[in-house]
Amino acid sequence: MLWSRQQCELYDRQGYLLVPGLFAGEEIDALNRVAGELLTGNEQVDRMHRERERSGAIRQIYLAHRHSRHFQAVAGDERVVAPVKQILQSEIYIWHSKINVKDAFEGTVWLWHQDYGYWMWDGVDPRLVSVMIFLDRATLNNGCLMVAAGSHRWGRLEHTPDETTTSYKQWCVEAALLRQRLDEAMINHVTGEPGDALFFDCNLLHGSGHNMSPLPRKTFIVAYNDLNNRPRPVEHPRPDWVVSRSFESVGSGRQIAEG
Repeated sequence: MLWSRQQCELYDRQGYLLVPGLFAGEEIDALNRVAGELLTGNEQVDRMHRERERSGAIRQIYLAHRHSRHFQAVAGDERVVAPVKQILQSEIYIWHSKINVKDAFEGTVWLWHQDYGYWMWDGVDPRLVSVMIFLDRATLNNGCLMVAAGSHRWGRLEHTPDETTTSYKQWCVEAALLRQRLDEAMINHVTGEPGDALFFDCNLLHGSGHNMSPLPRKTFIVAYNDLNNRPRPVEHPRPDWVVSRSFESVGSGRQIAEG
């Protein structure tokens, strides 16, 4: 389950590492069946927090790992957990999880940002790692993730709120700062197949474009925090669906196919 020295070095240099085929087809099929149920669910009944596009299409569903044994299993699977512990050199807990959705032709952009641009306001240090598991194919046309290789080494950049580009308030890096720091050669498009997994640093600069394709793009993202990096008190604490108050150390989980 642990990464090789070469994988660790590549992650450290780039701020991310794509692991192809981490989960098998039958495991992803099970996750997609559950995701389909969650997408048609009612938040008044299941109490799951959902964000929507202006069209009404779902953009995000939070905390699938608390509502589904299949997503719970993948969030605790050693194929995911062991490398994250290896990166952070610490025990970890789940900061939050979410299913990100880009419906065919409707899924809109994520502006350039660092996840820590959001999370710095939650009273933590940049000791978090996210794992994005592809539930669908990710292509250039359906809004695959774009990353700026090596940008995690810049540290946190200044972010400003954007409440007009999409239906969701985004914290993003201003264009003027991007012009100073971002080189075209740094930008990589992370394409892949269902079952691939992307591990990335909380200070990695990333974003994505509009889904211009008939193919939907769903991903399951689990953000993990160093167990010693629990949120300090802040003036306006965000709700538990985005900043967990459950600090249970993540251990081994059964494989999805066994669930």
